Amino acid sequence: MPRVENKALRNYVYDQIRELIDQGILPVGKKIDKADLSTRFGVSQTPINDALNRLVGENYLEQKPRKGYYIREFNISEFCELFEMRAGLEGVAARLCCENATNEQLKTLVMAFDEFSLPMDEATLHRYYETDRRFHAEIVRYSGNHFILESLHTTGFQARTYQKGLVRGPDITLHEHRMVVEALKVRDGERAQQQMVWHLLGSRDVFKARLSQDGISITR
Repeated sequence: MPRVENKALRNYVYDQIRELIDQGILPVGKKIDKADLSTRFGVSQTPINDALNRLVGENYLEQKPRKGYYIREFNISEFCELFEMRAGLEGVAARLCCENATNEQLKTLVMAFDEFSLPMDEATLHRYYETDRRFHAEIVRYSGNHFILESLHTTGFQARTYQKGLVRGPDITLHEHRMVVEALKVRDGERAQQQMVWHLLGSRDVFKARLSQDGISITR
């Protein structure tokens, strides 16, 4: 029984630290304060160390010799690959939403961006950012595909791409989101998939352009 409890504690601490990273509360480049985390979660250093080593293995953190653990920043080539991964998985997820989502779930997705119009002030832009994150997470969740959902949990492929905030502003992406919504509204899976792929590859192309400007090619 103690083993089960210890495993549950380790998983809890791991989930909490990952959430702090995903939400940007622990920002990119920041050194992890293990004592602070121990106090925050009311646990010893042991589950903290277990969680940090696990996050190093998943490329969330990097461990610098004699310096400690730091929130890892992804390079431009990696952002390209992350958005390609999102395009593939979320494109299929959007298609599956049209097949599997309940009417209530679909209604939530369809209404997600109703309140927004251009231009946006700072407060509205923040709400748009949060709505963007929630919309894409719900697409995966409502797809009904447990393997895609598990991939989201294990790789954090969505949260990692928000490391630099919104790659493109609502002046571009609001229309793209609404194109996805229009396809979802009529349960047109093929069009929903296509629009989602175009939307996410559009963000990928921002990073490809930066690579081109710097004269760097993407290594596969």
